[in-house]
Amino acid sequence: MPSTVLPPAEAVIRRALSTARDEARDAFDRFLASDPGLSRLRHGLRAVVTLASAIVVQTVVAVGLGVPRGEGLLHVMLGAVVALNLATTMKETRRRPIAGTALAAAGGAAVGAGSAVVAAPWPAASIPIFVLVTFAAVWMRRFGPRWFSTGFVMWQAYFFALFLHPPVSALPGMLLAVVISAAWVGFLLANVLTADPEATLHRTVTALRAQARGVVSAAIDLVDRPSSPALEHELRKQVRKTSEVALLFDGQLGDARALPDGVSAVRLREWIIDLEIAVDEVAGAVLDLVGQTHPAARATTMSEVRRALVELGWSRYDEARFAVGRLRQDPHCDAGPVRRFTAGATQLLDTVADWTSGRVLEQARHESDPEAFAPVVVLQGGNLPGSQELAGKAVAAPVGDTAHWWSAGRLRFTTRQAIQAAAAVALAILAGRLISPERFYWAAIAAFVTFTGASTTAETARKAIDRTVGTMLGLVAAVGLAHVTSGHTVLVAALLLLGVFLAFYVQALSTTWMIFFLTLVLGQLYEMLRTYSEDLLLLRLAETAAGAAAGVIVTYAVLPAPARDTLVVARGALLESVTELVDRVGVLLSPERVDGPSERAELYANVLQMEEAARQVVTAHDSLIRPRIFDADHAARRHRIATLRVCAASARALAAAALATTQPVPPAASAVCRLLAEEARRLVRVPDLRDQRPAPADRPGLTTRVAELLAGAGAASESGAVSGAGIPVDVVRPAQRLAEALALLTPKRR
Repeated sequence: MPSTVLPPAEAVIRRALSTARDEARDAFDRFLASDPGLSRLRHGLRAVVTLASAIVVQTVVAVGLGVPRGEGLLHVMLGAVVALNLATTMKETRRRPIAGTALAAAGGAAVGAGSAVVAAPWPAASIPIFVLVTFAAVWMRRFGPRWFSTGFVMWQAYFFALFLHPPVSALPGMLLAVVISAAWVGFLLANVLTADPEATLHRTVTALRAQARGVVSAAIDLVDRPSSPALEHELRKQVRKTSEVALLFDGQLGDARALPDGVSAVRLREWIIDLEIAVDEVAGAVLDLVGQTHPAARATTMSEVRRALVELGWSRYDEARFAVGRLRQDPHCDAGPVRRFTAGATQLLDTVADWTSGRVLEQARHESDPEAFAPVVVLQGGNLPGSQELAGKAVAAPVGDTAHWWSAGRLRFTTRQAIQAAAAVALAILAGRLISPERFYWAAIAAFVTFTGASTTAETARKAIDRTVGTMLGLVAAVGLAHVTSGHTVLVAALLLLGVFLAFYVQALSTTWMIFFLTLVLGQLYEMLRTYSEDLLLLRLAETAAGAAAGVIVTYAVLPAPARDTLVVARGALLESVTELVDRVGVLLSPERVDGPSERAELYANVLQMEEAARQVVTAHDSLIRPRIFDADHAARRHRIATLRVCAASARALAAAALATTQPVPPAASAVCRLLAEEARRLVRVPDLRDQRPAPADRPGLTTRVAELLAGAGAASESGAVSGAGIPVDVVRPAQRLAEALALLTPKRR
């Protein structure tokens, strides 16, 4: 039947509609994947609801008690600040812990506000107390999330009480406002704004599937433009984000309320890792196909690969299976990358089908966990943890170290950071008072916040820089917006609440944009209070820059936690986890194979531990400040990070292949795993991996020794089939990739 030729105009319209549809779908997937479980959306809504409702409650109480207008405004502002900061820092999700944190925060806020009001008439006392409050607020974080919130609210209450200059006579009313706001926030978070852990878990699965489609979309772009380094980088980034969502999912499994009755958390962990492995195999195969000159990379084969990717991306699973089947029939499908693609695509289709059909939950109801389930990572406020633990290890004094008592290695992390924060605030106050004796507290808050959520020198410096840049951009926007909203009180109030929502919605993504929106909020607040002026906002920028500079100076000069040392510790942790995982795979592939529920559960836990270690390596590397003129190792270090990621992906694929192997394999498979684990263990002890030249000729190369062991066992090559009782090719491929990656990391012996 002859094909119908469309008129040119209609063809253009159809192509435009198809492109628009693709872009809309990709944008929606990016939105879902960017906020797994919608935790950031809830965080933004929590901020707006608590702020707006606290203002209403405080206003009603002030009117009901007949408080004068000026003093009532003071109560409303302080109560709103306490409510906003408590709601956005509280990590607890159960009613009793929420009540305990609200009570502790009320006490902390009362101490902070009371100290500021009493000491305000005597600057010689109020400033040293400000520094002491800063130290205490950071130091008490060692006792857990509750005390993080308490310390933060205490500091903010002191700050705003100093900012508002209330008389001592207003103190009883201020303390009442603090207690009311804390109680109100506790009520809201325990009854109104509480999250449903089971619904959050299901939304995270939706985000994970959207993220998988994001990987497929990036793979299609790379197939279309195989020579683009930017698209290759984008595909690798999407794969890393898939791993992060999987870790988030595992952390959510630690809350028993997230699981339907009788469902095994271990089985759901297995499903999420299977999905992650499938996504990684598809992406890895595409990278192999476009990154080498291979017979299979001819146009017809790549066309079939693209067709299969398109069907996968649109979740047309029947069509995708048909496309993968056609690809298997391709005469070049025996080639390694194509076979890897078809295997990964098939696993991805099967894994998604297991969830959509309900088979996973049904199987999980018929399985029992071999022991109490413990997540690999403990989430912090619904988010993955930062680098605090690694930074603490990076500065910890070795056993037998003779460092002075004041050395960073002799101090607990929270004590070290409390000293830094106090020193930074003291320096910021000195600098801020030179700029403005009345507004120096803006410099103090800029210095204090740089030590919230940052652990290393680079992280603190980045946060300080981002805060200054965000203030500068927000200042420009606030000036223009103030001229538009002047005199429109309702519009100002609406924009103020919108700015608060956006600030806390993007908080986990970008300090720059968070501060940008908060600066807009501040401009609108001044407009509402009739105190707005462009000079005032410029003064805030100068004070912010001074406080940020104080934070940067202190983080490098006082008890520093160098970012490069943290990266070395993270690298060692990753190689240790690779060693542990490959050792366990070697036992699984040994003739004495033991493959019970407990062994499988431990293996899957090892996989996630390795994924978390790999995430920390990338995070530590990305936090580095890299001046190109002085950082000659930048390109080589980036290559090492990519090689370490390959090590993790290969070890994970090796574990999956071992679990799928049901037939006995030659002892050489176990010997290969022991050899790989030994090399990874040796690299842990290497202090510097900067020299990546091959090992000397007098020492047999790792890849050569692995190849000899595999050949002696009759293992299949990348393009051949398994012969007799040889090692399955699904085991051979990741073992070879892991050997090649470890060999790249091996420094040359001098």
